[in-house]
Amino acid sequence: MHLISDSINDKNSTVAATLHFSPRSRLDIKNVSPALAEVEHSPFASFENVAICSLHTTAGFLEQPLATKLGNNSEGIDHLVRSAHRLFPEGAPYWHDRMELRNELTPEQRKHEPLNADSHLAFICLGLCNCALYEFAPDAPIYFIDLDGESRGTFRSRRTLAVGYNHTQCVHEEILAIKMPQKDQYALDLSQHLNRLQSLVNKHNIHHGLVILELDSDEKNAGITVNEYETLLVERDLIDVLKNPLKYMLDNASALIRHPLTLPGKAKKILTYELHLAIRDGLRFASRSVSALEYMVDRLGMRLPLLESVIDRLATPLENRWMNLGTTARFLIHTDHHVSPGRIAIGTYQSPILIQWRRPNTDIRKLRVRLLQFS
Repeated sequence: MHLISDSINDKNSTVAATLHFSPRSRLDIKNVSPALAEVEHSPFASFENVAICSLHTTAGFLEQPLATKLGNNSEGIDHLVRSAHRLFPEGAPYWHDRMELRNELTPEQRKHEPLNADSHLAFICLGLCNCALYEFAPDAPIYFIDLDGESRGTFRSRRTLAVGYNHTQCVHEEILAIKMPQKDQYALDLSQHLNRLQSLVNKHNIHHGLVILELDSDEKNAGITVNEYETLLVERDLIDVLKNPLKYMLDNASALIRHPLTLPGKAKKILTYELHLAIRDGLRFASRSVSALEYMVDRLGMRLPLLESVIDRLATPLENRWMNLGTTARFLIHTDHHVSPGRIAIGTYQSPILIQWRRPNTDIRKLRVRLLQFS
Protein backbone atom coordinates (compact mmCIF):
# COMPACT_ATOMS: atom_id res chain seq x y z
CA MET A 1 0.00 0.00 0.00
CA HIS A 2 1.57 3.26 -1.13
CA LEU A 3 1.00 6.08 1.34
CA ILE A 4 2.22 9.66 1.30
CA SER A 5 1.25 11.96 4.13
CA ASP A 6 1.74 15.50 5.30
CA SER A 7 0.59 17.01 8.55
CA ILE A 8 0.24 20.23 10.51
CA ASN A 9 -0.55 21.26 14.07
CA ASP A 10 -2.69 24.34 14.54
CA LYS A 11 -3.21 26.86 17.29
CA ASN A 12 -6.45 25.24 18.44
CA SER A 13 -4.70 22.12 19.72
CA THR A 14 -5.74 19.84 16.90
CA VAL A 15 -3.63 17.79 14.52
CA ALA A 16 -4.30 17.29 10.81
CA ALA A 17 -2.92 15.00 8.14
CA THR A 18 -3.49 14.31 4.46
CA LEU A 19 -3.05 10.76 3.19
CA HIS A 20 -2.53 9.92 -0.49
CA PHE A 21 -2.77 6.33 -1.67
CA SER A 22 -3.77 4.10 -4.57
CA PRO A 23 -6.18 1.14 -4.39
CA ARG A 24 -5.04 -2.36 -5.28
CA SER A 25 -8.27 -3.46 -7.00
CA ARG A 26 -11.72 -2.13 -7.92
CA LEU A 27 -13.06 -3.08 -4.47
CA ASP A 28 -10.38 -2.17 -1.96
CA ILE A 29 -10.79 -2.08 1.82
CA LYS A 30 -7.82 -0.69 3.70
CA ASN A 31 -7.13 0.18 7.31
CA VAL A 32 -5.85 3.76 7.50
CA SER A 33 -5.11 3.80 11.25
CA PRO A 34 -1.48 2.63 10.83
CA ALA A 35 -0.91 5.44 8.33
CA LEU A 36 -2.18 8.01 10.81
CA ALA A 37 0.04 6.57 13.53
CA GLU A 38 3.06 6.83 11.20
CA VAL A 39 2.53 10.45 10.15
CA GLU A 40 5.63 12.35 11.22
CA HIS A 41 5.18 15.06 13.87
CA SER A 42 1.46 14.23 14.17
CA PRO A 43 0.68 12.56 17.50
CA PHE A 44 -2.84 11.33 16.67
CA ALA A 45 -2.56 8.91 19.58
CA SER A 46 -2.68 11.84 22.01
CA PHE A 47 -6.15 12.82 20.78
CA GLU A 48 -9.37 11.11 21.74
CA ASN A 49 -11.19 11.52 18.43
CA VAL A 50 -10.53 11.71 14.72
CA ALA A 51 -12.67 13.12 11.92
CA ILE A 52 -11.71 11.44 8.67
CA CYS A 53 -12.84 12.65 5.28
CA SER A 54 -12.90 11.18 1.77
CA LEU A 55 -13.07 13.53 -1.21
CA HIS A 56 -14.48 10.88 -3.57
CA THR A 57 -18.04 9.84 -4.47
CA THR A 58 -17.37 6.09 -4.66
CA ALA A 59 -15.05 5.74 -1.66
CA GLY A 60 -15.70 6.49 2.00
CA PHE A 61 -16.15 5.22 5.53
CA LEU A 62 -18.75 3.42 7.62
CA GLU A 63 -20.06 5.13 10.72
CA GLN A 64 -18.19 3.74 13.74
CA PRO A 65 -21.28 2.09 15.36
CA LEU A 66 -21.96 0.08 12.19
CA ALA A 67 -18.28 -0.85 11.79
CA THR A 68 -18.27 -2.03 15.41
CA LYS A 69 -21.43 -4.07 14.84
CA LEU A 70 -19.66 -5.81 11.95
CA GLY A 71 -16.75 -6.71 14.23
CA ASN A 72 -14.65 -3.82 12.91
CA ASN A 73 -12.68 -6.21 10.73
CA SER A 74 -12.15 -6.42 7.01
CA GLU A 75 -14.03 -9.72 6.71
CA GLY A 76 -17.28 -8.38 8.17
CA ILE A 77 -17.09 -5.18 6.16
CA ASP A 78 -16.25 -7.10 2.99
CA HIS A 79 -19.36 -9.26 3.47
CA LEU A 80 -21.58 -6.19 3.81
CA VAL A 81 -20.05 -4.51 0.76
CA ARG A 82 -20.40 -7.61 -1.40
CA SER A 83 -24.07 -7.84 -0.44
CA ALA A 84 -24.48 -4.35 -1.86
CA HIS A 85 -22.63 -5.41 -5.01
CA ARG A 86 -25.14 -8.23 -5.43
CA LEU A 87 -27.90 -5.63 -5.36
CA PHE A 88 -26.05 -3.47 -7.89
CA PRO A 89 -24.01 -5.80 -10.13
CA GLU A 90 -21.28 -4.36 -12.30
CA GLY A 91 -22.36 -4.13 -15.93
CA ALA A 92 -26.13 -3.99 -15.31
CA PRO A 93 -28.09 -1.63 -17.63
CA TYR A 94 -27.69 1.59 -15.63
CA TRP A 95 -28.71 4.90 -17.19
CA HIS A 96 -25.63 6.63 -15.74
CA ASP A 97 -23.39 4.30 -17.77
CA ARG A 98 -25.03 5.05 -21.13
CA MET A 99 -22.36 7.40 -22.38
CA GLU A 100 -24.32 8.39 -25.50
CA LEU A 101 -26.82 10.12 -23.17
CA ARG A 102 -24.23 11.97 -21.07
CA ASN A 103 -24.54 15.37 -22.75
CA GLU A 104 -22.38 17.10 -20.13
CA LEU A 105 -19.34 15.12 -21.35
CA THR A 106 -17.28 15.80 -24.44
CA PRO A 107 -16.78 12.94 -26.96
CA GLU A 108 -13.23 12.51 -25.62
CA GLN A 109 -14.41 12.40 -21.99
CA ARG A 110 -16.98 9.73 -22.85
CA LYS A 111 -14.17 7.46 -24.00
CA HIS A 112 -12.57 7.55 -20.57
CA GLU A 113 -15.51 8.06 -18.19
CA PRO A 114 -15.79 5.02 -15.89
CA LEU A 115 -18.90 2.86 -16.01
CA ASN A 116 -19.49 3.02 -12.27
CA ALA A 117 -23.18 3.57 -11.53
CA ASP A 118 -23.09 0.38 -9.47
CA SER A 119 -20.45 1.91 -7.19
CA HIS A 120 -22.41 5.15 -6.71
CA LEU A 121 -25.59 3.26 -5.83
CA ALA A 122 -23.75 0.88 -3.50
CA PHE A 123 -22.13 3.87 -1.73
CA ILE A 124 -25.54 5.48 -1.15
CA CYS A 125 -27.28 2.29 -0.07
CA LEU A 126 -24.47 1.19 2.24
CA GLY A 127 -24.74 4.52 4.02
CA LEU A 128 -21.06 5.22 3.42
CA CYS A 129 -19.86 8.60 4.72
CA ASN A 130 -17.66 11.14 3.09
CA CYS A 131 -16.79 12.22 6.64
CA ALA A 132 -16.92 9.87 9.65
CA LEU A 133 -16.13 10.41 13.33
CA TYR A 134 -14.16 7.78 15.26
CA GLU A 135 -12.85 7.45 18.78
CA PHE A 136 -9.18 7.07 17.94
CA ALA A 137 -6.81 4.38 19.12
CA PRO A 138 -3.72 3.36 17.09
CA ASP A 139 -4.60 -0.34 17.33
CA ALA A 140 -8.28 0.16 16.39
CA PRO A 141 -8.83 0.00 12.62
CA ILE A 142 -10.56 2.64 10.54
CA TYR A 143 -11.44 1.17 7.16
CA PHE A 144 -11.47 3.18 3.95
CA ILE A 145 -13.82 1.45 1.52
CA ASP A 146 -13.14 2.04 -2.16
CA LEU A 147 -15.89 0.72 -4.45
CA ASP A 148 -14.38 1.90 -7.72
CA GLY A 149 -10.62 1.91 -7.33
CA GLU A 150 -9.86 0.61 -10.82
CA SER A 151 -11.35 1.40 -14.22
CA ARG A 152 -10.26 -0.09 -17.54
CA GLY A 153 -6.91 -1.10 -16.12
CA THR A 154 -6.18 2.27 -14.54
CA PHE A 155 -5.92 2.61 -10.76
CA ARG A 156 -7.18 5.79 -9.15
CA SER A 157 -5.40 8.15 -6.79
CA ARG A 158 -7.26 8.69 -3.51
CA ARG A 159 -6.95 11.43 -0.90
CA THR A 160 -8.11 11.36 2.70
CA LEU A 161 -8.06 14.20 5.24
CA ALA A 162 -7.93 13.49 8.96
CA VAL A 163 -8.12 15.79 11.99
CA GLY A 164 -7.44 14.68 15.55
CA TYR A 165 -9.28 16.57 18.30
CA ASN A 166 -10.51 16.23 21.87
CA HIS A 167 -13.48 18.57 22.11
CA THR A 168 -16.11 20.26 19.96
CA GLN A 169 -17.94 23.53 20.41
CA CYS A 170 -21.08 24.44 18.49
CA VAL A 171 -20.66 28.03 17.27
CA HIS A 172 -23.74 28.27 15.03
CA GLU A 173 -27.05 26.45 14.66
CA GLU A 174 -30.09 27.08 12.49
CA ILE A 175 -33.01 25.36 10.79
CA LEU A 176 -33.28 25.42 7.02
CA ALA A 177 -36.70 25.04 5.39
CA ILE A 178 -36.13 22.94 2.26
CA LYS A 179 -38.90 23.04 -0.32
CA MET A 180 -39.55 19.60 -1.82
CA PRO A 181 -41.91 18.62 -4.66
CA GLN A 182 -44.90 16.45 -3.93
CA LYS A 183 -43.29 13.32 -5.34
CA ASP A 184 -42.82 9.97 -3.67
CA GLN A 185 -39.30 9.54 -5.07
CA TYR A 186 -37.08 12.56 -5.43
CA ALA A 187 -33.46 13.67 -4.94
CA LEU A 188 -32.53 17.32 -4.32
CA ASP A 189 -29.06 18.87 -4.61
CA LEU A 190 -28.26 20.96 -1.51
CA SER A 191 -24.99 22.42 -2.84
CA GLN A 192 -26.49 25.89 -3.18
CA HIS A 193 -26.28 26.27 0.61
CA LEU A 194 -22.54 25.62 0.88
CA ASN A 195 -21.35 29.13 -0.08
CA ARG A 196 -23.35 30.71 2.73
CA LEU A 197 -22.09 28.08 5.16
CA GLN A 198 -18.52 28.89 4.11
CA SER A 199 -19.26 32.54 4.93
CA LEU A 200 -20.30 31.45 8.43
CA VAL A 201 -17.08 29.44 8.77
CA ASN A 202 -15.15 32.61 7.88
CA LYS A 203 -17.21 34.74 10.28
CA HIS A 204 -16.50 32.41 13.21
CA ASN A 205 -12.87 31.93 12.15
CA ILE A 206 -13.04 28.14 12.35
CA HIS A 207 -9.76 26.46 11.44
CA HIS A 208 -10.76 22.84 11.98
CA GLY A 209 -14.29 21.63 12.60
CA LEU A 210 -17.43 20.31 10.98
CA VAL A 211 -20.45 21.46 9.03
CA ILE A 212 -23.31 19.12 9.90
CA LEU A 213 -26.54 18.85 7.92
CA GLU A 214 -29.15 16.77 9.71
CA LEU A 215 -32.78 16.06 8.98
CA ASP A 216 -35.04 17.19 11.80
CA SER A 217 -36.14 14.34 14.04
CA ASP A 218 -39.74 14.76 12.84
CA GLU A 219 -38.81 14.12 9.21
CA LYS A 220 -39.72 10.66 7.90
CA ASN A 221 -39.13 8.69 4.70
CA ALA A 222 -36.04 10.67 3.72
CA GLY A 223 -32.28 10.65 4.14
CA ILE A 224 -29.09 12.46 3.18
CA THR A 225 -26.01 11.30 1.30
CA VAL A 226 -22.97 12.97 -0.26
CA ASN A 227 -22.43 11.83 -3.82
CA GLU A 228 -22.36 12.88 -7.46
CA TYR A 229 -25.46 14.77 -8.52
CA GLU A 230 -25.46 13.56 -12.12
CA THR A 231 -28.85 13.76 -13.83
CA LEU A 232 -29.16 10.19 -15.10
CA LEU A 233 -27.83 8.77 -11.85
CA VAL A 234 -30.16 10.66 -9.50
CA GLU A 235 -33.21 11.05 -11.75
CA ARG A 236 -33.25 7.60 -13.35
CA ASP A 237 -31.07 4.99 -11.63
CA LEU A 238 -31.64 6.16 -8.06
CA ILE A 239 -35.38 6.67 -8.59
CA ASP A 240 -35.67 3.19 -10.12
CA VAL A 241 -33.97 1.73 -7.04
CA LEU A 242 -36.19 3.72 -4.69
CA LYS A 243 -39.19 2.12 -6.40
CA ASN A 244 -37.69 -1.37 -6.42
CA PRO A 245 -34.43 -2.02 -4.52
CA LEU A 246 -33.89 -5.34 -6.33
CA LYS A 247 -34.40 -3.97 -9.84
CA TYR A 248 -30.86 -4.14 -11.19
CA MET A 249 -30.00 -7.41 -9.52
CA LEU A 250 -33.03 -9.08 -11.13
CA ASP A 251 -32.47 -7.36 -14.47
CA ASN A 252 -28.97 -8.80 -14.52
CA ALA A 253 -29.97 -12.34 -13.62
CA SER A 254 -33.48 -12.89 -14.98
CA ALA A 255 -32.60 -13.37 -18.65
CA LEU A 256 -30.16 -16.17 -17.90
CA ILE A 257 -32.52 -17.89 -15.48
CA ARG A 258 -35.39 -17.68 -17.98
CA HIS A 259 -33.23 -19.35 -20.63
CA PRO A 260 -31.49 -22.12 -18.67
CA LEU A 261 -30.57 -24.11 -21.80
CA THR A 262 -28.03 -21.42 -22.64
CA LEU A 263 -26.08 -22.32 -19.50
CA PRO A 264 -23.92 -25.39 -18.87
CA GLY A 265 -25.11 -27.47 -15.92
CA LYS A 266 -22.39 -26.31 -13.54
CA ALA A 267 -22.80 -22.68 -14.49
CA LYS A 268 -26.55 -22.92 -13.94
CA LYS A 269 -26.04 -24.27 -10.44
CA ILE A 270 -23.57 -21.52 -9.64
CA LEU A 271 -25.88 -18.81 -10.95
CA THR A 272 -28.85 -20.28 -9.09
CA TYR A 273 -26.85 -20.29 -5.87
CA GLU A 274 -25.56 -16.76 -6.45
CA LEU A 275 -29.05 -15.43 -7.15
CA HIS A 276 -30.28 -17.12 -3.97
CA LEU A 277 -27.50 -15.42 -2.01
CA ALA A 278 -28.13 -12.12 -3.75
CA ILE A 279 -31.81 -12.08 -2.91
CA ARG A 280 -31.25 -13.28 0.65
CA ASP A 281 -28.45 -10.84 1.39
CA GLY A 282 -30.09 -8.06 -0.56
CA LEU A 283 -33.33 -8.24 1.37
CA ARG A 284 -31.51 -8.54 4.68
CA PHE A 285 -29.35 -5.61 3.73
CA ALA A 286 -32.49 -3.66 2.90
CA SER A 287 -33.93 -4.57 6.33
CA ARG A 288 -36.71 -6.70 4.88
CA SER A 289 -38.05 -10.07 6.00
CA VAL A 290 -36.58 -12.95 4.01
CA SER A 291 -38.23 -15.95 5.67
CA ALA A 292 -40.98 -16.29 3.07
CA LEU A 293 -38.55 -15.79 0.21
CA GLU A 294 -36.05 -18.34 1.54
CA TYR A 295 -38.89 -20.83 1.90
CA MET A 296 -39.86 -20.31 -1.74
CA VAL A 297 -36.29 -20.70 -2.92
CA ASP A 298 -35.49 -23.74 -0.82
CA ARG A 299 -38.76 -25.62 -1.33
CA LEU A 300 -39.79 -24.62 -4.84
CA GLY A 301 -36.44 -24.00 -6.50
CA MET A 302 -35.73 -21.18 -8.90
CA ARG A 303 -39.14 -20.88 -10.53
CA LEU A 304 -38.55 -17.26 -11.34
CA PRO A 305 -42.05 -15.95 -12.18
CA LEU A 306 -43.36 -17.16 -8.82
CA LEU A 307 -40.20 -16.00 -7.09
CA GLU A 308 -40.48 -12.54 -8.62
CA SER A 309 -44.04 -12.14 -7.37
CA VAL A 310 -42.77 -12.78 -3.84
CA ILE A 311 -39.87 -10.38 -4.37
CA ASP A 312 -42.20 -7.66 -5.65
CA ARG A 313 -44.18 -7.84 -2.40
CA LEU A 314 -41.16 -7.96 -0.11
CA ALA A 315 -39.04 -5.36 -1.88
CA THR A 316 -41.37 -2.36 -1.68
CA PRO A 317 -39.78 0.55 0.19
CA LEU A 318 -40.20 0.60 3.96
CA GLU A 319 -42.27 3.30 5.62
CA ASN A 320 -39.47 4.64 7.77
CA ARG A 321 -36.15 3.73 6.14
CA TRP A 322 -34.56 2.93 2.82
CA MET A 323 -31.49 0.71 2.92
CA ASN A 324 -28.87 2.11 5.31
CA LEU A 325 -29.23 5.68 4.12
CA GLY A 326 -28.53 8.02 7.02
CA THR A 327 -30.10 11.30 8.07
CA THR A 328 -26.85 13.25 8.54
CA ALA A 329 -24.16 14.59 6.21
CA ARG A 330 -20.89 16.05 7.50
CA PHE A 331 -18.24 18.17 5.85
CA LEU A 332 -14.82 18.67 7.36
CA ILE A 333 -13.57 22.23 7.84
CA HIS A 334 -9.85 22.10 7.13
CA THR A 335 -6.90 24.45 6.71
CA ASP A 336 -3.22 23.92 5.94
CA HIS A 337 -2.03 26.95 7.90
CA HIS A 338 -2.80 28.97 11.03
CA VAL A 339 -3.82 32.36 9.68
CA SER A 340 -6.91 31.99 7.49
CA PRO A 341 -10.15 30.20 8.40
CA GLY A 342 -10.58 26.68 7.10
CA ARG A 343 -12.41 25.71 3.94
CA ILE A 344 -15.31 23.27 3.72
CA ALA A 345 -13.64 20.15 2.33
CA ILE A 346 -15.61 18.88 -0.65
CA GLY A 347 -14.45 16.87 -3.64
CA THR A 348 -14.89 17.95 -7.26
CA TYR A 349 -18.00 15.81 -7.82
CA GLN A 350 -19.40 15.72 -4.28
CA SER A 351 -22.77 17.22 -3.42
CA PRO A 352 -25.02 16.88 -0.37
CA ILE A 353 -28.18 15.20 -1.66
CA LEU A 354 -31.54 15.04 0.15
CA ILE A 355 -33.44 11.92 -0.92
CA GLN A 356 -37.07 11.16 -0.18
CA TRP A 357 -38.88 7.96 -1.08
CA ARG A 358 -42.28 9.05 0.20
CA ARG A 359 -43.68 12.58 -0.04
CA PRO A 360 -44.16 14.53 3.21
CA ASN A 361 -47.48 15.96 4.34
CA THR A 362 -46.24 19.43 3.42
CA ASP A 363 -43.87 20.67 0.73
CA ILE A 364 -41.23 21.64 3.33
CA ARG A 365 -38.61 19.48 5.01
CA LYS A 366 -36.65 20.87 7.95
CA LEU A 367 -32.88 20.56 7.96
CA ARG A 368 -30.84 21.36 11.05
CA VAL A 369 -27.46 22.99 10.35
CA ARG A 370 -24.65 23.10 12.91
CA LEU A 371 -21.09 24.43 12.74
CA LEU A 372 -18.68 22.79 15.18
CA GLN A 373 -15.21 23.97 16.08
CA PHE A 374 -12.59 21.41 17.15
CA SER A 375 -10.21 21.91 20.05
